[in-house]
Amino acid sequence: MKNYIWDFDGMLFDSYPHIAAAFSAAMRDCGENIEASAAQPIFEISFKNAFALYGVTDEQKRIFREYEHDYSFEPRAVPFPNTIGVITEICRRGGRNFLYTHRGSSVYHYLEEYGLIRYFTDFVTAENRFPSKPAPDAVEYLVSRHGLDKAETIMIGDREIDVLSGVNAGVRSCLFSKKKKKTAADYTVTDIIQVLDI
Repeated sequence: MKNYIWDFDGMLFDSYPHIAAAFSAAMRDCGENIEASAAQPIFEISFKNAFALYGVTDEQKRIFREYEHDYSFEPRAVPFPNTIGVITEICRRGGRNFLYTHRGSSVYHYLEEYGLIRYFTDFVTAENRFPSKPAPDAVEYLVSRHGLDKAETIMIGDREIDVLSGVNAGVRSCLFSKKKKKTAADYTVTDIIQVLDI
């Protein structure tokens, strides 16, 4: 592979503990007791699912975002082991990294903090306003904009919607998961370092 399109949350960064704790704190501020441990698996499916399940109001979302965007709020979002090494090794080998996330501009803070932003050729975030995964639009945009060969391009994420956004765009796909799951992915890995063997 030459072109690697990465998801962010739960793929490059172990951010769901931070997200779930931020949500729990926000809901507590609003008089509701929701344990972070209960909320985290729902957020790992999607924010939309979590907000629907808990009936989250716009005001609760606003408070949640304040906690979530407090980068020092514990537990902090940090890169998974081997993330930095894999991203830099891909560039050393002459490959290119791209990012496709539903997250907004906060992604740039995290990549800057850990010295990773310079290893990415381009980014698609919530600010681009593409249809959400598993729609192929954002992947197709990156392929078209950078003239990528689809046979040498792979979409990598920790959720099936990441995989399907790649499948639907006609590129290779890889699921990162510690659990055995049914998937449409071409490849599955349990550690990000295994991506280098694809």
